[in-house]
Amino acid sequence: MPQHHSSTPRLVVMPARLRLALDVVRHLGEAVIVPLGLFYAVVVTLGLDTALLAALGWALLAVVVRLVRGTRPPVLLLAATAMALLQAGITFAANSATVYFLQPTAATYAFGAALLVTLPWERPLIQRLAHEFCPLPDDVLGTTHLRRFFQRLSVLWGVVLLVNASLTLGLLLTLSTSWSVPLAAVASVPVFTAGLVLSYVWFRHSLRAGGFHLAWG
Repeated sequence: MPQHHSSTPRLVVMPARLRLALDVVRHLGEAVIVPLGLFYAVVVTLGLDTALLAALGWALLAVVVRLVRGTRPPVLLLAATAMALLQAGITFAANSATVYFLQPTAATYAFGAALLVTLPWERPLIQRLAHEFCPLPDDVLGTTHLRRFFQRLSVLWGVVLLVNASLTLGLLLTLSTSWSVPLAAVASVPVFTAGLVLSYVWFRHSLRAGGFHLAWG
């Protein structure tokens, strides 16, 4: 695999910090945060059936808008839309809002496990997802240091997701939906923030160790 031993670090230019942050927020917002918040807001005001239709409608609309614009829907959005269809069917059959929120928790467990399972792959799952937000050159990804970085990242986010899912599950099983959902959202903030900070520190360290210099914008 290509290594870089030059005394002059090679420049790796990332998108501007604000642009990258906005892209991440947009992807997560349209695929996860908005449909979940929409369901919660509608279910406490208009009832379960209307909430299911609202969340499912949002997911389908987001995909249609991408297709009309001639852009490929992100993998995260397609997965979230498929999950919304499954959630709507199961929740409608069970007639329970708690069941709706339990399904993403189960999916979080599965996704966290998938990150850990794909850790030894040449391109771990988390590397494929990172490419959607910020693709890196092949010669950078081919270094030993960046390969180790994505392996560490797989462990980190696998653990973060499993911890967050366990916390959410405990709240859903012990409190009412009106309390458990917002509390779970608030409790997940420090966990994900710590994961993001550690990911960034590891990324910078891995680039420096591989002979690269990080620049923004």
